[in-house]
Amino acid sequence: MKHLKSLCDFNNTLTFCLFILIQLVVISSAIAQTSKKKISPWYIYKEGNSFADVEPLKDIMSSISVFGNPPKEFIDECHKNNIEVYHAVSGNEKTIDSPDKIKTVAKNYVDDCNSNGYDGIDLDFENLNPAFQNIYSDFLTEVSMALHKAGKKLSHCVGFYPTLFQDAVPKIFYNPKVIATTCDLVRVMCYDMYFAPGRSDKNTLTRDDCQGIGPTSNYSWTKDAMKFWIKYVPKTKLIMALPAYSNDYTMNLIGTGKQVYASVPDSVKGVLQSPIWLWYEKLNIYLYDDLEGNTHLFYASDQRSTGALLDIGNELDINTIGFWHLGSVDPKMWDVVKEWINKQD
Repeated sequence: MKHLKSLCDFNNTLTFCLFILIQLVVISSAIAQTSKKKISPWYIYKEGNSFADVEPLKDIMSSISVFGNPPKEFIDECHKNNIEVYHAVSGNEKTIDSPDKIKTVAKNYVDDCNSNGYDGIDLDFENLNPAFQNIYSDFLTEVSMALHKAGKKLSHCVGFYPTLFQDAVPKIFYNPKVIATTCDLVRVMCYDMYFAPGRSDKNTLTRDDCQGIGPTSNYSWTKDAMKFWIKYVPKTKLIMALPAYSNDYTMNLIGTGKQVYASVPDSVKGVLQSPIWLWYEKLNIYLYDDLEGNTHLFYASDQRSTGALLDIGNELDINTIGFWHLGSVDPKMWDVVKEWINKQD
């Protein structure tokens, strides 16, 4: 009997240990699933591109929004690696200014997805007239219903321009509440805080909210942008989209600038000096002279500024980030992204 009792005690202990082990595995799996960090960038497809551009990042990529028309083989290869593919499209008021036009556009989106294998449409409508908001809401509702009925998804690119959001009702062509209810993904464009070239004799912008001289993004502005959209959109739908380009200004009376798809200046006269780190903005700036002797101020988007922006994701519990655009991301920026992904909270 003693041996039998000992055997029973052993079996009970073993069963209990197995139960605990199973529970730990389940809990660990659940934690991994809820805290899984991913990237969801834009990708500009050009003739001659292939899945090889995406393959090094396939294990950390949840979706990709494609400008251009990749072949079916590219989309199929993405699907084999569990990457959703959205077709990025744009438009203006004239393309959707009536119910009939809206229905036609919605049907075209569904046909595009069904014919080419896209998982959904990514809307990149920008700078429409704020007075167009009600019609645009009707457009979103129609497109969302059509895509969802076909088993497809709707993604939308949104921005954050402070002068547009000073009142209770945002003065912009899309209604954040409608965005939240109609869209499956919302890509917050955390760039163009200052739009280079800014003010110039040849380029007079109609908006007054992002002209002048400054970075395309910084820490506090990006945090404000994400906090704004969190008020309207569930975090699980949000993508914090970061810049992979810098703002470079010639320091003349106008402050003419350009967007540079690089993390450091080129065409430098002499030796490029070390950057200056702005602690509040959390970004590097370079002062340099170009080959013609003009003095420049270069606001860098690099691995250090990217790492600071990723800290916002940790603080606000945003688990998906993107870049404009995939092909311009500095390899060192990928290093900090992978470190952010591997360091699960």
